[in-house]
Amino acid sequence: MRWRTTLAVTGAIAMAVAWVWARSASAAQQDSPGTTTLQVYSRMTVVDVTATDADGEPVYGLKQSDFTIFEDGKPQPIRNFEEVGTRPVVPMREMPPNVYTNLQPAAPSSAVNILLLDFANQAPVDSTNLHQLSASTRVQQLVKQAAVQAVQNMPEGTRVALLSMTNNLRILQSFTADQALLTAAIQATPYDLDGNGDRDCVQSNNRNRMVLEALDRIAVSSAGIKGRKNLIWFTVGIPNITDPNEEPPCLPDYSTELKYAYDQLTAAQVSLYPVDALGVDVLGERQLSEQMVAEATGGVAYSETNDLATSVLKALDNGANYYSIAYVPPDQKTNGAYHKISVKVDRPGVTVVFRKGYYSDNLAKDKLPPGLTLTMTPPPAYGGNMKAPMSRGFPTSQDILFNVGVAPSKVAPKPGDPQVGVPGEQPSLAGVKVLGTLNPSLQGRRLVRYAFDYVVPAQQIVFANGPNQTHKAALDFDIAVYDTNDKLLTGLSQIVRTTLNGSTYQQDLNDKAPIRLSQQIDLPPGQLFVRVGVLDRTSNKVGTLELPLKVGGRPPAPPAKK
Repeated sequence: MRWRTTLAVTGAIAMAVAWVWARSASAAQQDSPGTTTLQVYSRMTVVDVTATDADGEPVYGLKQSDFTIFEDGKPQPIRNFEEVGTRPVVPMREMPPNVYTNLQPAAPSSAVNILLLDFANQAPVDSTNLHQLSASTRVQQLVKQAAVQAVQNMPEGTRVALLSMTNNLRILQSFTADQALLTAAIQATPYDLDGNGDRDCVQSNNRNRMVLEALDRIAVSSAGIKGRKNLIWFTVGIPNITDPNEEPPCLPDYSTELKYAYDQLTAAQVSLYPVDALGVDVLGERQLSEQMVAEATGGVAYSETNDLATSVLKALDNGANYYSIAYVPPDQKTNGAYHKISVKVDRPGVTVVFRKGYYSDNLAKDKLPPGLTLTMTPPPAYGGNMKAPMSRGFPTSQDILFNVGVAPSKVAPKPGDPQVGVPGEQPSLAGVKVLGTLNPSLQGRRLVRYAFDYVVPAQQIVFANGPNQTHKAALDFDIAVYDTNDKLLTGLSQIVRTTLNGSTYQQDLNDKAPIRLSQQIDLPPGQLFVRVGVLDRTSNKVGTLELPLKVGGRPPAPPAKK
C-alpha cells in the first residue's frame, strides 16, 4: 500500500459549518448589582462569498444591504459582514546581489493560499508501460512549470504554502511570499512514477483515499489560521469519488467520506480551486468532478485550458477578494441534516460564488489530529533553544530584523583545516568558538566553503543591566542547512556578546553601529535550503530567514596573486 489510511469514519456525517460563538445581546448588557445574568451563546454560520463582474473581475464596494442570505429558502438576518480585498502593497526596496533580508512585504490580502501538487493521481497506472510512464512524466513536468510560472508572477506579498502528494502528503514549504524559495521547492519536488498495474482496483482505491485523507488533513491543519484559505489543487479529477455511477464495481462508495471532507473544509474556511492538469480535453466526468468539489466548497474550477499558470493566478485573485457574511442558523440541532445556503446580491451583472450548504452534525466528536504543520506564526525559541524556529519550512520570523550576505567564501581553507561544521566546538575564522553539526555522511567529502555576513541594527537589541553601569547583550547566530528531503545536513551556532558602559547607555545605543558577524560554513553540492536565524538572548526575540541555495560541485578558485 502506498499510503496508510488513518481516516476514521462513523455513520454520522460531520457538520460542514465555519462558525463562531456569539454572546446574546441581552447578556452583553452590564449586570446590575446583586442580579444574576444568564449568558446565552449562539452558533454563527460564516459564508465567504466572491463577487465578480461579467469579465470575471472582482466587484468591490458592495454593502451589507446589497446581500440577502437564505438557509433552506428562508432569509436570515446578517449578524456580521466584512469585505476582504486586495490592497496596495509598498514595494520592498531592492537588495544588493546576494544580500537578503527577513523583512517581508505586507500581504495584499488577508486570505492565504495553499498550492497542492497532486502527483500521486498523475502517476501512471502501470509504471512498466513506457507510454504511460512518458505521458505521466510530461503531465507532472508541465504542472511544475506552471506552478513556477505562477509563483514568479503572483502579486508581491502573496502568501503561499506549497504541498505535494506522492506516497504521502508533505509540506514542501510553509506560508511564505518568497518567490525564489517557492520556485526552488517546486523545482526540487520529485515526480511520482509509481504504478502497480491497478490490480483488483487496489491502487485506485488507495489513491482515492489519499485524496480524501489529504483534504481532511489540510482542513484540520489549517483550521487555526484565521480567515479564508484557498486550496489551489493541480488535479486530474476524481470522478470515482464524486459520482457513484462512475465507480467500477470493485471500488467502494466514497460519499460518506467525501461529505466528511467537505465538512472539514467548510469548518476551516478552505475553498477548493481545482486546476485541471490535463488541460484542453473533451468535456467529461473528470471536469464535472472538479466543478462539483469547487462548488461544494465555494471555490472555482479551472479546466479546458493549457495555460495552467494563468489559472493559478486567477484562483489567487478570486480567493483574495471576498465578502464574509455570518448569520445565526435557525436550527441549532446537530442531527446530521443538510441545510441549503443561497446568496443573492442586489446589483445587476454581479455573479456570486459561495458554499451551497452544510450538514448539521458535531465535528468535535470525530476530531482528527492536524498531521501537518501549517501555521502563519513561526515558533518561538524555547528557553533560548533555537531548534524549533530553525526547523525547515517554517514561516519567516521578523521580531529581530537583519540582513545577510551569502556567497562563496573569499577565504580559501588551508591544507589540513577541519571542515567547518564538524560536530563539537572549534575555532571559527573570526577566532570565536562555534558549535557545528555536520552530518557524518558529509565528513571527508569535498565541500564548498560559504560566507554568511550579517548586519543587525543594534537599536532593536535588549541590553540587560550589569554591574558598574554596564549593559550587556548576547546574540545567537545560527545556520541550519537542509537537503530537498528536509534532512539536516550541517549547521552552526555562535554566540556574540557585546557590552555598553556608562550612564549614557541609551544615547550610546542610539549611536551604536550595527552588529556585524561573518560566519563560514562548508556546504555540499546540490540544491539546499538554508535557514539562518538570530536570537536575542535577553528578550528571547527571534529573527529567521530561509533561502534556497544551489551549490556547485567545485569550490571557487582562490584569487590570483598579484
